[in-house]
This record gives sequence, structure tokens and C-alpha cells, in this order.
Amino acid sequence: MKLSFRLLVCNLFLLSMLVACASQDTKDGSDQTNADTKSNSRNANLEDPEKGGKKFGCIEGNCVNGIGKYVYDNGDVYTGSFKNDLREGAGNFLYSDGEKFNGTYTEDKKQGPGEYNFKNGDKYVGEFQNGQINGKGTYSFKDGKSVSGDFTSDGQEGIGVLTDDGKARNCKIAGRKLLCE
Repeated sequence: MKLSFRLLVCNLFLLSMLVACASQDTKDGSDQTNADTKSNSRNANLEDPEKGGKKFGCIEGNCVNGIGKYVYDNGDVYTGSFKNDLREGAGNFLYSDGEKFNGTYTEDKKQGPGEYNFKNGDKYVGEFQNGQINGKGTYSFKDGKSVSGDFTSDGQEGIGVLTDDGKARNCKIAGRKLLCE
């Protein structure tokens, strides 16, 4: 009986480690309570045959206190600094859908200057606060237009100047829609 109980405890522990490997780094800010978190980055180098034998977990370096590379089971990849098992300092986050973030993290959240490249070709370069687009920055559209200004609410609100073919227009951003004079 003791042996089967120990096996059950070991299996539950392993299962909890595998479940915790998904990236929680959110792009749209819809889950504000637990956005941009990662847990259990132990140096595991796990191989999951159900995922085609691809490795996930900490596959390089020190993902607890140092510099490392962490692959989430959903295919997202973070490469950069860690402190106390959290993303901390400079890092790059490559999402499985092709979007990218390059910037700084504080306590596992995008914080300070950074660059976010969207899969549609648009790009934001500027300030992040608490994991979201907040502060001064420039949003560049793939068609060449750009808006420079102050962004709030993860880029959904703000004021700025739209530059289009060398012409500048004052604009307001409301609900991610650009309203220009």
C-alpha cells in the first residue's frame, strides 16, 4: 500500500510540473489577473513524445537565477534573464504565432522600454507598464503610417500624432480606433 501511495504522489507531482509549463504571457491583456506569468522553470529539459519529442522547459542556461532559454509546451520561447524563477531584466519572447517582444521584464511582466512586433507586420516601440502598452511610444503600421504619442489601457486609448506620407495630424485613440482631426 505504501508503494502505490508513493507512486500516486510522484505521478501527481510530475503531472503538476507538466501542466505548469504553458506560457501565460498574454498579448492582448484580456486576462489581467494573471497576465504574463510563468511558473516552474526548473532546469528540466523534458521531452514529450506526444509533442513529437520536442523539448520544453528550461533547455539552456539557468532559468531560475541567471540567463537561460525556456520553451513552453505551447511553443512560445523566452530567452533572457531570470531572477527567482521569474523573467527579470532584458529578454526576448517569441510567440508560437510569430509575434515577438524584445525588451525588459520586472517580476515576470513587460516593464519599461520594449519593442513588440505583431504578426500582421505592425510594430510598437515604446513603454510598457505591468505587462501592457502604456506610456510614450510609436505604433507603426505595415503600410508606412505611424502614430506617436501617449498610450494607455494596453494601447486601446491615448493621444498622438499620425504621420502619413509626411503629413501630421492630431489624433485620439479610443477603443483601439484612430480618430483624427
